[in-house]
Parts: sequence; C-alpha cells; structure tokens
Amino acid sequence: GSWTQRMVYCEGGSIMNIEEANKKIDVLDNKSWDLDAVISQVNDKTKEIKYNDVPSDIYIAVMGLAEDNGIEESELEYKINEVREKVNALDSAIYDLVEPFEEKKREIDNEKEEIECDISDYEWEQNKC
Repeated sequence: GSWTQRMVYCEGGSIMNIEEANKKIDVLDNKSWDLDAVISQVNDKTKEIKYNDVPSDIYIAVMGLAEDNGIEESELEYKINEVREKVNALDSAIYDLVEPFEEKKREIDNEKEEIECDISDYEWEQNKC
C-alpha cells in the first residue's frame, strides 16, 4: 500500500497505522517544544529569588542594632549563619520547582522516541524482506 496506509506491528501483536503514528509524533513534538518554553518561564521566575535581598537586609540591620547596643557581632554570628543556611535551602527549593516540568518533558520525549523506534523497527523489517 501507500506510505500512509502501511501498518506498524507493535509489541503484543497490536497494529499501528504509520500515518497515525507520525501524527502522534508531531503532537508529542509540539508538546515537548511547548514544555521547553514553560521550563524557560519557570526558570526565569525562580531566578528572581537570587535578587531577593530581604533576608540579608534584615540581618544587616539587626547587626547594626546589635552594634549600637553593645552586642558583639560574634554573639550574632551563629544565628546569622543559621539564617544564611535557611536562605540557601529556600533558594534550592525554589529552583527545584522546575523539576516536575522537566519530568513531564522527559515522559513526552520518551513516548515520542518509542513511537519513532516502532516505526524504524517496522521499516527495517519491511526492507529485510
């Protein structure tokens, strides 16, 4: 038959129309491209945490108040380091918000690759004959 009418025999004996398989690949490809754009948007948004100076502004102000009131910086150092560690943990958690989007893209890309392999296997089998 014609190219669009050829069938792909998949695992388990099921049959897939090549035209339908190629349409599915196109749909998955578009979803993958769309997710690339979304991942970029998520990364742009999460990068905003880098420019959040609120925690450092707070502990710098507190250090000034400590100095003004006779409290040694060394007495605050442990607490300030604790704040820095928590801020770093918050930064990391915010950056990790992109992970579900990346995982969804991997799933789509893997599904697309499986279909492409099915088509390739079928074509190889046909050319072998």
